[in-house]
Amino acid sequence: MEKKRRLVLNNQFIIMKKKLVICASASFENKIIEWKNKISDDFIVIKYPVKIKGNFLDNYKIEFSDHYKSILESDAIIALNFEKNEIPGYIGAGVFAELAFAIGLNQTQNKKIDVYYLNNFPEKAFPYSDELKLWQGLGWIKLFPTPTK
Repeated sequence: MEKKRRLVLNNQFIIMKKKLVICASASFENKIIEWKNKISDDFIVIKYPVKIKGNFLDNYKIEFSDHYKSILESDAIIALNFEKNEIPGYIGAGVFAELAFAIGLNQTQNKKIDVYYLNNFPEKAFPYSDELKLWQGLGWIKLFPTPTK
């Protein structure tokens, strides 16, 4: 996994960290912050889910739009798919949509977004399990390597 981009400026190579978006259920707030800190040496985390405060519907629209705009600007995304509802490696519909969005950008817009998931997901646990398995086989989504931190 390449975590950094190389840029040439004035005939010198500059190493830049890749921009990463964390995708996860906001109910994992503490684990999201923990993982944001774990991977901060290797990536610049430009967006991660937050619990919506205030007027839920209005603020949800803003958060939703901002999250997808950040995926457009990212070099990588990671689905933090922890156990939820007694399902290990849970990927909810929202995170599945974010994975599909990044893959769609790669396939149709020539983007080069690395798409990762943290934990293996069980077969047949979701209506879209077959799709996830296919994406794995095609190399469109990859298991995130364990950080050293």
